[in-house]
Amino acid sequence: MNVLYRLLITVLVSIFIISCQDDNQVKYTLNGDNNSSNIINNNETNGSLHSAKKIRIMPLGDSITYDYAHAYYDKNGKNLVPAGKRTGYRVFLARRLDEAGVKYDFVGSRRAGYSIEPPFDPDNEGHPGWTSYQIADHVKEFLEKNPADIILLHIGTNDHSSKIDGTKRAIANIEEFAKAHKMKIRIFVALIINREYVDYTIKAYNKNLEKYLDSLNDPYVIKVDMRGLLSMKSGDYIENTHPNKQGYEKMADKWFSAIIDYLK
Repeated sequence: MNVLYRLLITVLVSIFIISCQDDNQVKYTLNGDNNSSNIINNNETNGSLHSAKKIRIMPLGDSITYDYAHAYYDKNGKNLVPAGKRTGYRVFLARRLDEAGVKYDFVGSRRAGYSIEPPFDPDNEGHPGWTSYQIADHVKEFLEKNPADIILLHIGTNDHSSKIDGTKRAIANIEEFAKAHKMKIRIFVALIINREYVDYTIKAYNKNLEKYLDSLNDPYVIKVDMRGLLSMKSGDYIENTHPNKQGYEKMADKWFSAIIDYLK
């Protein structure tokens, strides 16, 4: 009897250990598909930082990420659209991810869109008016407070320059942070949308950025081409710089396709 009892205890302990090992994996699923290709060890994504059961996505950028911050003011400078109503591409991306069954968590120190119904996750790092250099200077701080598995990077519009030094530094700082914390952060870098009236400085910026991204040959830096995505003819802008809802929906579709391609 004692032998059988000890054998039973051994079996139960073995089952418990295996169960704990399974729980230490993050399962990223699409439409309920638990394919092993979508299972990533916590050690690969989170390092010493807190683990997560959802893919942590950081929308990172300027007012195009936050939502046309300067587009809705009256002649006296009164803000006609409160932060709770500002959604940008984020609300449309959230809807796409929800429909696809992707488990995710938008992360960031800012909240915009929290009054929208039905609700969506309003967390982001959209900073109206910021240049790529300012984003680069603060990105490690952002990640310390809100670690991410995926970063959606759309910066450079406010640089008014064809130089990509700020964007290169932002990418480098993200990778330095990831290395220091033993994380694997995927950086989805946009070749950014142009203005309604085509800005040739942005065209040159995108050309330089594409050349740089192609030279990296880095599987953790993914190019997302948004050039030519929006147009005046299609009525995709609310004013010269910022998309309207239709334009933001197109941006969301582009981000969504890139994320799904990565998760497959």
